Amino acid sequence: MVKVIDIPATIKTKPAGAAPEMEISFKDWLVKHLDVYQEIKTVSQIRQASKIVDAIEAANGTLALEDADFAVLKGAVEKPFYVPGINRQLLPYYDAMDKAQDIKK
Repeated sequence: MVKVIDIPATIKTKPAGAAPEMEISFKDWLVKHLDVYQEIKTVSQIRQASKIVDAIEAANGTLALEDADFAVLKGAVEKPFYVPGINRQLLPYYDAMDKAQDIKK
């Protein structure tokens, strides 16, 4: 099976305090999560993460991933690394992952 994720629009976030507003694209958000995902430990897993990043970068409107690749990506985004205030603003991205649709090949 393949999971298909609709890519949401870029989100502008406003950190607390005097920090400037930031723009975070869904694709960048996904890649950043993979880049810090501590469960990627072997060369085989690094290759899989690289394949996922290639798919993310090539995506246009939707992102299609094999179930195994989606599981890795989902595991990565389930471990947020932004502060809670920013993560609340990024909830549409978490929702996009939760709404991924199964498509038979």
